[in-house]
Amino acid sequence: MKTILTLVLILCSYGFFAQKIEKIKLKGEKDFGKRELLIYTPSEYFDQSRSFEVVYVLDAQYREFFDAVHTTIAFQNNGLRPMIVVGIASPYRNIDFLPTNVHPETVQEQYGELGGADDFSDFIENSVMPYVDKNYRTIPTKIGIGHSNGGTFMNYTMIKKPELFDVIFSIDANFNYDKGQLVDLIKNQSTFKNSLDFYYTCYQPNMGDLWIENSKRFNESLSKSIGVQMVQEFFESETHNSVYHIGVMNAFKAYFKFQFFDVQNLVEYLKDLESKEDFTLIKNELLHMAVVFKRFGQVEAAKKLLLSFQEKLTGEIEGYDIYALFETADLYFSLGFSDLAKKYFLYCDRMLE
Repeated sequence: MKTILTLVLILCSYGFFAQKIEKIKLKGEKDFGKRELLIYTPSEYFDQSRSFEVVYVLDAQYREFFDAVHTTIAFQNNGLRPMIVVGIASPYRNIDFLPTNVHPETVQEQYGELGGADDFSDFIENSVMPYVDKNYRTIPTKIGIGHSNGGTFMNYTMIKKPELFDVIFSIDANFNYDKGQLVDLIKNQSTFKNSLDFYYTCYQPNMGDLWIENSKRFNESLSKSIGVQMVQEFFESETHNSVYHIGVMNAFKAYFKFQFFDVQNLVEYLKDLESKEDFTLIKNELLHMAVVFKRFGQVEAAKKLLLSFQEKLTGEIEGYDIYALFETADLYFSLGFSDLAKKYFLYCDRMLE
């Protein structure tokens, strides 16, 4: 009977602490109006001691764009770095995404739907991000994702507000806009400074040769301007619509590999967060990351991670998840931390009794 009751409690806990999606409306400054936000929190969010990186996704009025992102993270991060995902709806997307035109004829080409990119970036900076940081447990790292004209916006914002995002995924951005306005803008930025940690960009052939040419020109100028980790892909068999899903998947795969699955980069990232921001890496989160490395056969990486934060391994054993505790004991045993392994094995034994 006791075993059945325990099983019921475990199953209930999974139900209570499942991933969650909230929907709100947020008003911008002055006459900007309201925008709908979708906010996804992963199942790990129930742990009150943890904070999470935030991904901002444009075009959330199309639910599939938002869903593609949070489901991809769940599949690609292997439990190492779950994230909060914020989708921002733009019913009049081209007004939100496109900067003021340089060439007069662009107004007619866009049917007058353009020119609000500065107001939209102000809304994200002054309304959306403060709301998310105030109401959710966030890590300062911010990832921005835009497709097509949304990608145009992300790249425009990167130039105009270089501190807004730490990571950008530009999926088949429209660099043809206003006769290549962004291509000229990045090319003429002799003093361009940016704090980007990672930049992913991709494009495909079905929008024409000029589309490809301008994409290449922008990316070439960007790579010369800043020393950012940059991944560029060309998908010959994709269309403008189909490229989004594979672009998002490959972008997260490349970013996770660079930032989180490279133990040296991960250690530097975590130490930098602890030194600059109101963030403390907790022991259970550290142990879980080491376990993930061990699962993938990266035993030396797991050991290096733990030794880099050795001071956090002291203190009492925390948690009631017998599987996680035993996995930690096995981790310590595999890494040669005999005393800690014994301590955890004995604790698991007492819990089983």
